[in-house]
Amino acid sequence: MKNKIFLYLPIILLSIGCKAQQYPLDADFTIIPNNSYIKDLNNEYNKFVGNWKAVLGTKEVYLYISKQENRSINRLNKNFFRDVLLVKYKVLINNQIVENTTNITDDKINIISLGTEIDNSVTFGYTGGKCTVGWGTINIGYVDPTHLKWNYQPQSTMVTNKNCPDYPVDGIKINLPYEPDDIIFTKQ
Repeated sequence: MKNKIFLYLPIILLSIGCKAQQYPLDADFTIIPNNSYIKDLNNEYNKFVGNWKAVLGTKEVYLYISKQENRSINRLNKNFFRDVLLVKYKVLINNQIVENTTNITDDKINIISLGTEIDNSVTFGYTGGKCTVGWGTINIGYVDPTHLKWNYQPQSTMVTNKNCPDYPVDGIKINLPYEPDDIIFTKQ
């Protein structure tokens, strides 16, 4: 009987230890242990997943939102895993594609969720387009099953030919919509 207890003890301890390492989406990553897992325990992200579209005058913006589980994250000397939302996008002006990230791989995506907010929204970090122009934060709020609300706050960046050698003569434009506030996207 003693041998059986010692045989199962490591399995029991391992399963208890794994459960203790999972945290909800709103967990503060700075206070969790290394190698913890911030998991979408209540499937809060699922309602954001899908293809979405907004039309702003002559500009059409398409968002392709997917969920990735157990993504490895390294931030502020902390290593952990997190369920995230990934956003690929395509922007057309006068029916001409001016920016398109739909063909990039998940490890190169430049819009990744950082966590949930109490107002039923998700905050995303955006590393910017060419030469990091437009980097900032995006907040996407859930309105109902067919609508999302978009708010994007681009940060200013000093870009020159020295730090961006292929900087075009006419400049780099931010193509993602940042005005007006609360742009509504419709599920496709």
